[in-house]
This record gives sequence, structure tokens and C-alpha cells, in this order.
Amino acid sequence: MKRIVGIASTPNRLEGLKHTIERLSDQVDSIHVHLNGYNSVPKVKEKNVTFHLSKKNIGAVGKFKVLEYVDKSEEFYFFTCDDDIIYPANYVAINIEQYEKGTIQSSHGKIFSKFPITDYKYGDISGYYFGAEIKSKKQIHIAGTGVCMMDSSVALQIPYDTFTTKNMVDVWVGCWAEINKVKQYILTHPAGWLVPNDKVTQKGSIWEKTVQDDSIQVQIINHYFKKEDI
Repeated sequence: MKRIVGIASTPNRLEGLKHTIERLSDQVDSIHVHLNGYNSVPKVKEKNVTFHLSKKNIGAVGKFKVLEYVDKSEEFYFFTCDDDIIYPANYVAINIEQYEKGTIQSSHGKIFSKFPITDYKYGDISGYYFGAEIKSKKQIHIAGTGVCMMDSSVALQIPYDTFTTKNMVDVWVGCWAEINKVKQYILTHPAGWLVPNDKVTQKGSIWEKTVQDDSIQVQIINHYFKKEDI
């Protein structure tokens, strides 16, 4: 099957975006980049990249909005990636090797110990960080969409245009998966297989804002997740 990448980027992360494209281009058939707030299309040497300029900054949901532009006539693998992560040369191959059809798979995620939760950031959870070693494949509640994979049967169902709060794509996808009984798994990988791009500033990042206030995430999760266990 074809391999397609979806990325959402902002202008302050241009160098990180170029690096992400460089690392992934040889591993996939095409990369689609939703440009939030860019005035022009970046210049890159890779030929399998399509940029989509947006007059409106829709944040991370742009990773999924790019599906409006892909060929839906045949099945494909869909990878949602970020512009602040360094991806290894075997990133796509390892993901496909571990993937189960009709699921969502990520190298970063959360398992909640109980519901309702009181703390999305650190409490009530077992967290799986993409930069750390993950020894065993486990089912999770929330998948990190910066290091995420699914097939077209899943990707084309996700109602990204109904996500009512900006830059909470991980939460909304997790809630959608919960109510639609789509299983989400953590990918096994060694420590350092994925690392943050230290050339990209995290000032104003989604995570920084979440640390400051996660009350909306808590409210959304408690609305959709009711059971005690996965």
C-alpha cells in the first residue's frame, strides 16, 4: 500500500519542518503539509512534498485536513508527524512491521488508571514517551499524533472538522477511537529511536500550554471515557 504523511506546521518551525521532510521523504510515497500562517510555500529539494497554504490557523488538525487532497481510490498507510521530532531512517518500516489493520498505532501515548481523571498532564496515567524505550506493545487510551500511524480505513473516518477545541487533536482522536471501538496501541522501540529536534523552540507549544492549563482536556476525556479499564 502507498505510504502518506500528514504534517501541520507553523512559520516559527520552518527549519524543523524541512528536517522532518528530509528524514521521511525517502520512506514514503508522498508528504502533505498544512501550512498554518505561512505567507509563502517553503523551498525544499524533495519532490514528493505538497504544501497547502491556509489563510486560517487551524493548528494540529491540519495533519488530518490534508486527507482532503489525497487519492482515496485505493488503500494507504497514513502517518501523522510533527515538525519538532527527528525521525529514524527505519521509522516507517518498523511501524508497518508492527501494525494491526484497522487500529491506531503510536510511539507516544497515555493509559489512564481510572475515570473520571483529574489531571491530563501527569496524574491518573501511565505515560509512554516517544524518546524512551518501550518494551512491549500495549493498548492505550490516547495516542500521540506526532508519531502516529493508521490505515486509510481508519484515517478517512476521523471527523477532524468536528474537533471543537484547537490543538487538542490527540485527545479528540482518542475519544473518537473510544466511542467507535477502534483500538490504539503503543509501538515498541528502543530509547533514542525518536528524539526531539533541539533546533525547534517549544515556546508556545501545545505541550507548554497543556502544562499551564489542562482543564479542557480533562473535561473532554471525562465526557467520552466512562469505563475503568481498556
